[in-house]
Amino acid sequence: MDDQTKCVHLTGDWEREFHSLVPPVHRGSTVVFPTVDAYQRRRESFYDGYSYGLYGTPTSRALEAQIAALDSGSRALVVPSGLAAIALTTLSCTRSGDRVLLPDNIYDPVRTFAQTFLEPFGVEVAYYDPLIGRGIVDLVEDNVRLIWVESPGSVTMEVQDVPGIVEAAHARGIMVAADNTWATPLRFKPLAYGVDFSVTAISKYFAGHSDVLMGAISVRDEGLYRRLRDVSRVLGYGVSPEDCSLVLRGIETLSVRLDRAETSALILARWLEQQPEVLEVLHPAFASHPGHEHWRRDFSGSSGLFSVILRPTARPRLASVIEALEFFSIGASWGGTKSIVAVIDPAPLRTVAAPDDRGPIVRFSLGLESIDDLKRDLENAFRLFAADKPHEVLPPLRHRA
Repeated sequence: MDDQTKCVHLTGDWEREFHSLVPPVHRGSTVVFPTVDAYQRRRESFYDGYSYGLYGTPTSRALEAQIAALDSGSRALVVPSGLAAIALTTLSCTRSGDRVLLPDNIYDPVRTFAQTFLEPFGVEVAYYDPLIGRGIVDLVEDNVRLIWVESPGSVTMEVQDVPGIVEAAHARGIMVAADNTWATPLRFKPLAYGVDFSVTAISKYFAGHSDVLMGAISVRDEGLYRRLRDVSRVLGYGVSPEDCSLVLRGIETLSVRLDRAETSALILARWLEQQPEVLEVLHPAFASHPGHEHWRRDFSGSSGLFSVILRPTARPRLASVIEALEFFSIGASWGGTKSIVAVIDPAPLRTVAAPDDRGPIVRFSLGLESIDDLKRDLENAFRLFAADKPHEVLPPLRHRA
């Protein structure tokens, strides 16, 4: 065999059995077949086998099976991002002349998707009060095909009556999709409450280390799964096997990370509630929070993400306070091992009700740092709100080796 051929044809017993605790990373765009007949019938393997690298590898299939199991679903599909999962779900259910209902607190990029893509192609979009519950039946017209829920909602964290919305929707033959990124299936399982599509931005808690972009859709119905796969194929959706491997690794510590983030978030949320600059803490576990009764009924716990509304008088010094934080990085995403803070000012866009403009909103995502360090960090930074007043300087934070 010539060296040029040896360069491209592997030799040796490299395919022999190898057992490991870690799923292997299967890279490859081209899937090869043993016969011409198998190649010509390759599309028969689109849903359950392997026909082309873009449509799945053993690594992505392992991840999809893991996500489906956690969601109590039968099938799952991974796609390039959480927004891609929302877009794919919506496009698989609608066509020109149909209508989609979105909660007014929906993840903001979904509004852009609706305005710049759905509406120009003839799909109507209407927004509803996220706390409407079974009253959503009054908004259901003959052309409504899909209702989205996001519970808790982006930034303002309202908890929706998902079972009530599902009951009202299914009575009219309408499907329901849920963005379950905040809770993950460890805290809430939408499919168990009748939701048709459970969507998660697994860039967040599933991956857990702020280094992966990916989304997932879980279903119980095989027909819906195949519909999703069909639409994903024409859109050219695919995911990296290396990224799938990172998510599979992240899932192994998901439970302990989520427990830690939940505990830290509750401690800091209660501390923030006592600060004079804080007008309101937006956390589903707080009894005063909108939809708290639904959270108590449907959820098994909370996560590490919550928001606070500051008093308007805090606005002039807010940037200085946030920039003084040592262990909270400023960023838009969340769900990783490191704590993140985001300032939302002005208030998020709302179209059903007026935006809550009582003061700037600050969203916190708690990571795995020591709760003592995080609390001391906030204490030091919040003292800057009263920088013109005499105060006792706290001792500096101590870094770990």
